[in-house]
Amino acid sequence: MTTLDKIRFNLWDSVGTVITLINRWSPGKCNTEKDYEQSFLRFLNKEIPEIKITPQFALGRAKADLLIGNKIIVEIKKDLMTTSKYNRLIGQLIRYNEWDRQVIVLLVGKTAPDLKLDLEKFRINSSFIISKKCTLIEK
Repeated sequence: MTTLDKIRFNLWDSVGTVITLINRWSPGKCNTEKDYEQSFLRFLNKEIPEIKITPQFALGRAKADLLIGNKIIVEIKKDLMTTSKYNRLIGQLIRYNEWDRQVIVLLVGKTAPDLKLDLEKFRINSSFIISKKCTLIEK
């Protein structure tokens, strides 16, 4: 990561910086959601070693996969193919809404097109402030 990217994360566009990193990340062979989380964590630690990354960040009963720089929550979802997985994710997003941080939902593996569409509709039409602080990315 360049010095400009580090400045961009810290002072201006932390979400854009993390999205750039996600686009550059090549997860390799991952079989589980935990494998993807560990792969992305290793990549981030290599690319932005000076920024604190907390895996399995918990606040109350909610737990996010990664907290980057105390600014960005990354929630990784592998194979979002069932309504129960979708409903669990919606519940997590509602809890994260209480936190004062941006959220990136990172979909990996297979994603059911209808559930992705439902998730995008929820994100955009939510009466919560989720739509303003939640970004959806499919890798």
